[in-house]
Amino acid sequence: MIDVVVIGGGPAGMSTALVVGRGKKNVVLIDENKPRNAVTKESHAFLTRDNIEPAVFKEKGRRDLLRYPTISIKDGRVLTIEKNEQELFELTTENREVFQAKNVVITTGLKETLPAVSGIENYYGTSLFSCPFCDGWEMKDKPLILIAESAQALHVTKLLKNWTDDLIVTTNGNSVFDANQKKALELNHIRLIEEEITELKGNNGELQSVTFKSGEEVERSGGFCTTTLDNKLPFIEQLGIEVNEAGYIIADMMGHTNIKEIYAAGEITGPSQLIVSASQGHMTGIGIIADSCEEAFQNI
Repeated sequence: MIDVVVIGGGPAGMSTALVVGRGKKNVVLIDENKPRNAVTKESHAFLTRDNIEPAVFKEKGRRDLLRYPTISIKDGRVLTIEKNEQELFELTTENREVFQAKNVVITTGLKETLPAVSGIENYYGTSLFSCPFCDGWEMKDKPLILIAESAQALHVTKLLKNWTDDLIVTTNGNSVFDANQKKALELNHIRLIEEEITELKGNNGELQSVTFKSGEEVERSGGFCTTTLDNKLPFIEQLGIEVNEAGYIIADMMGHTNIKEIYAAGEITGPSQLIVSASQGHMTGIGIIADSCEEAFQNI
């Protein structure tokens, strides 16, 4: 029997495992090794780790974990979680490994779908990004484009205005902005192009221009895009874990969900930056240890 199984090996999962392992609990971290930032060359705004490569960040994190005999790491994907006759959680992976644990922490993160633009994957992570707080500094004061096909369009536009005054917004043929929002873009000297994008041009991942269905080609040095995030996991429904309207797991600041001994941290509770996910994982680890101590302590 394992004290805690952590599902997901990103910053939230590793941070949770570190705190719980240091709390003298046996922890198994199960990692599918499919991070959302796999295409990212550098991660930013993580204090003491600014500009670090995501793969290096993960390597260093794993190295920290494996210093402790209470922590082990397994590569794999969890398919099901069920309560067994001993009232323990039984986790089965796609490799047919079975783990029994008293506590489970879900830190699986999110999967994202890029806008439907041919060739966009050639630029994403190098000169096209999704988070201004992560990559805005590197793109500051450049002629940028925002490819926005969702309701997030105006919010991201407002943010990007902080990093550049030369911004074009395109909806790639979709109707995203209402009349008042279009007027607001004009007021802020932001051009809106609602035509479909037919081609992105550039070299070695560096965007140079964007061509539209009308044949117009605009020069751009990079930009941002809104992505569709998928957080659907089969065991959320299996266990009856509560989610909010957007589909993210509802958890308090200590990682508690509505199911006792099931915790959640990181982007599965809502999109966030690297350092925020790590912080949530840390607090979840504290929550698990605090709950364990409360249960073990003999009160009068």
